[in-house]
Amino acid sequence: MRANPVKKTFAAALICAGVLLGSCSTNPVTGGHDVTFVSEKGEIEQGRRAHEQVIRAYGVYEDQALQEYVNGIGQRLAKLSHRPELEFHFTVIDSDEINAFAIPGGYVYITRGIMAYLNSEAELAGVIGHEIGHVTARHSIKQQSQSAITNILGMGAAIFTGSGAVADLANIGGEALLRGYGRDMELQADGLGAQYIARAGYNPQAMIWVVGTLKNQETFERDRAKAEGREPNIYHGVFATHPDNDTRFQQAIVAAGKAGSQVAGGGVVNRDEYLKRIDGLPFGSSRQQGMVRDNRFYHADLGITMAFPKGWRVQNEREQLLAVSRAKDAVIRMTTDQLKDNETPQDFVRRAVKGSGSALDHGEILNLAGGIQGYSAVVASANTPFGSAPMRIGAIAMGKSVYVFLAASRSNEGGLPASDRVFISVMETFRKMRTVEFPLAEPYRIKIQKASENTRIADLAKNVPIAEYPTQALRLINDLYPAKEPKAGEQIKTIE
Repeated sequence: MRANPVKKTFAAALICAGVLLGSCSTNPVTGGHDVTFVSEKGEIEQGRRAHEQVIRAYGVYEDQALQEYVNGIGQRLAKLSHRPELEFHFTVIDSDEINAFAIPGGYVYITRGIMAYLNSEAELAGVIGHEIGHVTARHSIKQQSQSAITNILGMGAAIFTGSGAVADLANIGGEALLRGYGRDMELQADGLGAQYIARAGYNPQAMIWVVGTLKNQETFERDRAKAEGREPNIYHGVFATHPDNDTRFQQAIVAAGKAGSQVAGGGVVNRDEYLKRIDGLPFGSSRQQGMVRDNRFYHADLGITMAFPKGWRVQNEREQLLAVSRAKDAVIRMTTDQLKDNETPQDFVRRAVKGSGSALDHGEILNLAGGIQGYSAVVASANTPFGSAPMRIGAIAMGKSVYVFLAASRSNEGGLPASDRVFISVMETFRKMRTVEFPLAEPYRIKIQKASENTRIADLAKNVPIAEYPTQALRLINDLYPAKEPKAGEQIKTIE
């Protein structure tokens, strides 16, 4: 039965009239009516403010040529989308997470981490097209997802909020940049992405290739996380509201098949051009973030190093270093700040806690190498990831800079975090880097080479510097997982 257009319009008008504070707008994609609380002008302003948060948290990847390449593809797709008049912004962010996301107002982000797993310009266009689809369909506005926008920092959520350095350690919690939009919206974005890349002349089958690559990465990551007793780190897959990749894979096939009829000769792929663009791309942390090797952190620009206990998960981000115990019952966060004139580490700790309403106890001078000054104490009651509990705070001075540590445990003993001695010992590993250690602070990088008839992934993996699962890593980034081999003469990625 076909819907009566008069009744449909009348019903939409009644809905609009019935929402006290909302407004009604036509959805650019569906042509239907959305009840929203945000105008397009408000949407753009909302995105602008959130964009500033994203850049502060992750930083822009410092490769202007790559930025221009990604932006050029994005702008071409945006002009062929359902909102060609909207000013879009495309940014490669300095994160090794396998992710891409969009926020209201035309702001789209691609991590350099996901770019290592893509194998053609068409696949990159597919990822960008999917995120443009979220913007054109106004998914975040329809969902009234202001809470998602303000929480895009995930595990990088701001902790120094309120009075002093102890105000909110509890904000460490999320594992992802942004919550998914839900099954229907994600599948719609896949379909829109296929449409947009087909309109731009790309092979829409790239949507299938992308979903297949992410599906393989998710399968491997789930198995690895299970073996290591942790939660998996997967693209958009950590929230129940998002479709699993098996569903997305089938939907992408259908969408790409429909879009394929629009492209003569199958469309552009540009594999070699894409691989040339990512030759030298950092794999894992970048130099600006510092490197974690065997649970020791090295930062060449800062000239510092420190160690964490074996088995702890160390997450290195632009503005913080976060370490969580294997049992997830202890957490340490390190950030940087500035000392005031003539201020000692002990003075800094007192100033950081002042106004929090909580007392300091168990203070001690840190035993640090090379004459570095440091001090730590316990805040009797702070807001931590484990609720209100004692928290160890530390400060280590390097010139005018101060490295600030916050640490808490799930359980406590005698007014101290249960892992208090571990926290102090971690702080006391802090020192200046030695000359011979500076090469350890350089990132691993993607390198492109041509496969021969004798090229085998297992042989390449013997020379890959990463310690864990080098064979699987090479297969995943080359879309050869779980057991395929490269073809003679084709360009492939390795890691150096």
